[in-house]
Amino acid sequence: MKKNNQFVVLIPALDPPVSFVKYVEKLIQNGISDIIVVDDGSRDKDIFEKIDRHPQVVVLTHEVNFGKGRGLRTGIRYYLEHFSQEEYAGIVTADSDGQHLCEDVKKLGACLGSGEGKMVLGVRDFNQANVPPKSRFGNKLTSRLFKVLLGYGVTDTQTGLRAIPNSMMQMCLEIPGDRFEYETAVLIRACKEKRVEERTIHTVYLDENRGTHFHPVRDSLRIYRLLLGTFVKYLFVSLSSFLLDYLLFLLGTKLLFRGMEWRIVEATVCARILSSIYNYFMNKKVVFENDGSYVRTGLGYFLLCVVQCAVSAVSVELFTKALLADEAFVKPIVDIILFFVNYFVQKKIIFGEHRKSEG
Repeated sequence: MKKNNQFVVLIPALDPPVSFVKYVEKLIQNGISDIIVVDDGSRDKDIFEKIDRHPQVVVLTHEVNFGKGRGLRTGIRYYLEHFSQEEYAGIVTADSDGQHLCEDVKKLGACLGSGEGKMVLGVRDFNQANVPPKSRFGNKLTSRLFKVLLGYGVTDTQTGLRAIPNSMMQMCLEIPGDRFEYETAVLIRACKEKRVEERTIHTVYLDENRGTHFHPVRDSLRIYRLLLGTFVKYLFVSLSSFLLDYLLFLLGTKLLFRGMEWRIVEATVCARILSSIYNYFMNKKVVFENDGSYVRTGLGYFLLCVVQCAVSAVSVELFTKALLADEAFVKPIVDIILFFVNYFVQKKIIFGEHRKSEG
């Protein structure tokens, strides 16, 4: 396979600092000959006019602010239309505040020439003293949620320094989202396809990161909505399964099995079987979007149900006696714990293969 070390630097920018001009010039001085800058509706156009004078720079303009995600897609689309994929290996995205050092940009660009077809993240060390407390907390929290909810260990989920190979460009164009949540959506997709690598870069924060356009509440909610998406669907399906089970139980005791000696037992069994079938299909198709075998996933799912019932019964019995507590108090705690365990077992083991998004 032919290796190509040429790459394009893509920088989306909204009202960048005056120092942005020197940053671009420094990139050029360090041998980077192709730079795409997307002006995402900035008020001051002087900065962009100055950098546009350099033959190495192409400035694309959004008349109004659309967001970082839209800016990245605009730059990627221009790259695909104007740069030969036989000559260039891909794009390195960087931020306009100058926090990504030239040597780190070149470091990630060199990774594109390996031909492995993976996105390379430039990850920072948030334990360093120069990291603002809110940035340290926010980034560590997001990385932890990324690991717990999605099962993917990523050191720096919010890094803007990323090397994207040609093979992932079309995927990046297809993913929706116009603002900061777009980068998270791309990362989730890349992790699902197991196409992510990390490289350590310098951790630089200028002026306590006051130049960022990241809105701590609005943009964080958009990102967490992506991270919580699967779990929220799982929660909704679980609640709807409970309601279906209860309604079927009432239907059985009040109508279908009315007057029978074992009507409660019969209604309970029938309701649980039907609600479990509903829960299985909803989890497979809607929650975890699995295209795998019905036999394999079905057997795994119903085996999990049996094991969960047994563990719940034994645990309630043991903790009730050990703590000298009433079973009415112990059972909800045990079942809540098992609810989360159930989620991760289904996500990672039962429905963890043959995801639609990976097909």
